[in-house]
Order: sequence, then structure tokens, then C-alpha cells
Amino acid sequence: MSIQTRRERERAERGRLIITAARELAEAEGWDAVTTRRLATEIEYSQPVLYSHFKGKDAIMAAVAVEGFADLAARLRAARTKAQDPGQALTDVAAAYAEFAEQRPHCTRRCSSGP
Repeated sequence: MSIQTRRERERAERGRLIITAARELAEAEGWDAVTTRRLATEIEYSQPVLYSHFKGKDAIMAAVAVEGFADLAARLRAARTKAQDPGQALTDVAAAYAEFAEQRPHCTRRCSSGP
């Protein structure tokens, strides 16, 4: 493995860590608790490290939203493909959406209102 490959992998891992910390903080305490200072403390890196990955809090929140929508899409797809007929698919997709919204209220509230 080259040094460049290792650095790229570490950078991707840090970016992932930032997104995960932001999501967990928002889910636990709400979006107002998500600040770059708080995220830096949570992930044990300096604020400039966050800014080397994202342009600011809005960009971090947008990345969390994209991740949330990807998770929601996977859940809806799984519900649709498990159903035996179109009527059941509709019911299962609606139930999966409601379950997602209940489990991740801060994500769905923020995702629907935009970053």
C-alpha cells in the first residue's frame, strides 16, 4: 500500500467520522447542538480539520442529509421488493417510511426542511 493510498483512506475515515458524529449528536440533542466546535471536540480533532473536509456546518449537515436519504431509500427499496403484490408493497413502503421517521426524527425533520 502506498503512502498516498493510506492518506486517502485516512481522510475518508475522518470524513465518515465527522458525518457520523454530526448525525449522532443531532439525533441525541437536536440540530442546534451540532456546531463545528462541538464536533471537533467529539471527534478529537481541531476545527480546521473539519474545514479541510467540509466548507462549514451547512456542508456537514447536507452530508448527513444525503446519508439519511440513502438509508431511507434502501429501507423503502427493501420494503417494496419483499412485498408479494403492489397493494402490499404500498403498505410496506409507507410503514417503512413511518418507522424511519419515528426512529430518526431529527434527520427527517432536518432533511425535509433543507440544510
